[in-house]
Amino acid sequence: MGRRSDHSREEIQKMAIDAASKIVETEGFQALTARKVASKIGYTVGTLYHVFRNFDDLVIHMNAQTIDEIVARIQKAVAKKRSPEGRIRAMAAVYVDFATEHPDRWRVVFEHRAPPGVPTPELMGVRRDVVFEMVAENFRELSPNHIPQEVAHSATALWSGIHGICILALTGKLYLGGAFSMSKLVDTLIDSVLNEFRRTQSEG
Repeated sequence: MGRRSDHSREEIQKMAIDAASKIVETEGFQALTARKVASKIGYTVGTLYHVFRNFDDLVIHMNAQTIDEIVARIQKAVAKKRSPEGRIRAMAAVYVDFATEHPDRWRVVFEHRAPPGVPTPELMGVRRDVVFEMVAENFRELSPNHIPQEVAHSATALWSGIHGICILALTGKLYLGGAFSMSKLVDTLIDSVLNEFRRTQSEG
């Protein structure tokens, strides 16, 4: 492993983020420490804190990279779909697949909290807005004469519901007996939200 003189600040940052993600992936978030990350990349904790403001900053950057990965997968999936409904279903499938394939990394994105009084960093807020806007844009395409409030309401209801299904399933609190499955529940949710959205648009 190279030492300080071999890597730029940006390279050390990327190495640390990748190492942190791997630790969370294989050992869980509770195992993540600055010392372990520094050891993995061959640098000292002091060097790590020259790159990140503190441990929370490292976690925030790791979470931002996770969201970027989810967005990249979503963009690849929706590129193959022509209809807004097809894209919405593809987005949901990618989101659920990522959550089930990488549960620890996915949960840290939403469970990690900055210290009291510290606002959500811009790099996280912007990324979360990107995901929501991708959902909302497809609702707007479903109805040329859409009502903005209904688009926001439907997009929020849908993504909150999908997120909730993932949380309940991954924490073992969702009963999936009989013929039910996560994908079936998500499909049912999408059907319900889309039908309600179309109804409100037709009445408007």
